Amino acid sequence: MSFWQAFRASWRMILTDHGLIPLFVLAIPFYSLFYPLPYDTEAVRGVSVIVVDQDSSPLSRQLIRELAAAPSVRLQGTLTNLEAARREMADGRVAGLVIVPYGFFRDVQRGTPTTVETWGTGAFPVQSKAVLEATGAVVQGIARQAATVRMVRQGASTAYARQGAAQPPAYIEQNLFNITRGYGSYVVAAVAILIVQQVILIGIATLVGTWYEARCAPLFAAGRLQANTFAGVWFALALAAFPGFLYMIGCVFWFQDYPRGGNLLAGIAYSGLMSLAVAAMGIFAGALLARRERALQALLVTSLPTLFVSGAMYPREAMPAFLQAIAATIPSTPGITAFLKLNQMGASWSEIRPEIWNMSLLVLLYGLAAWLMLAWRRRRLKNQG
Repeated sequence: MSFWQAFRASWRMILTDHGLIPLFVLAIPFYSLFYPLPYDTEAVRGVSVIVVDQDSSPLSRQLIRELAAAPSVRLQGTLTNLEAARREMADGRVAGLVIVPYGFFRDVQRGTPTTVETWGTGAFPVQSKAVLEATGAVVQGIARQAATVRMVRQGASTAYARQGAAQPPAYIEQNLFNITRGYGSYVVAAVAILIVQQVILIGIATLVGTWYEARCAPLFAAGRLQANTFAGVWFALALAAFPGFLYMIGCVFWFQDYPRGGNLLAGIAYSGLMSLAVAAMGIFAGALLARRERALQALLVTSLPTLFVSGAMYPREAMPAFLQAIAATIPSTPGITAFLKLNQMGASWSEIRPEIWNMSLLVLLYGLAAWLMLAWRRRRLKNQG
């Protein structure tokens, strides 16, 4: 079978198989609309909290009022019993606790160190961070006011007291790329690349598994597998992956108003390179699994581990060496890093040279692995039949 015959046969199967159309055509647009929805506000708002007021003083009531005005939290009430508040959080009715200790007003007036505790659930670190930040801002404001009053009582002028009680010189924090400091801009920009990879991998592995079960062309027909046939299938499947990456970086980021368009031409070029790597990996996985149904079962569970070893959620430098080595063999690892640099940071082609080399090696690695796995599967079919 020639290159173009294999190319056309691959696309014919994709467009006529009712089980493959959702994977290659519908899944990525669906995920692009569904996945960013929880991050639409870009920031955590209205996290439910309870204040455990063990001090019951004017200062603790001031803290409660100011905390209730913070947009990131929603005050559900106050209690004096810590155990009752813990049960509220354990039952999921609140996401955080703020504990004002006994003697809080007295210690603040005296300048004695005191502590306002915040508790959160480990399952939702973003919510816990919102409670901590809101409480910290309120407590710092109260502490500055108390320090000013204390210095005035000691004989300092009001202007001097305010200056002395102030924190170190203020600074303006300006994020270069995630300007809104939004959680969605941080998460979706990385996960979107992984979504395309996983959906296309499952689709390609399902397609190759279907060909194997049917013992049919272009990959498992009788006779010797020709390089032209393999190349035709490979490029056809890479072309099926290519629009998914372009759709994410060129349409979804614009529609969802995430940072985008830093170096679009380089992003298009890298999309082509990554499409070749993902297509080769999909052919390899399909030949390895050798069953249509196994692709979804085996590859779906790899999504979350793949995201965590990519370096987007956790620094790769802090991972064990063997995990870093494994991560480097997954296209999404250099892919996420490269697309973040190109789309969000406006990096030049030369500035993503490590990711280009990594992806190029994966194209060669999985291209060779796919060829060898197909050859092995064809020998087994020949011996069986």
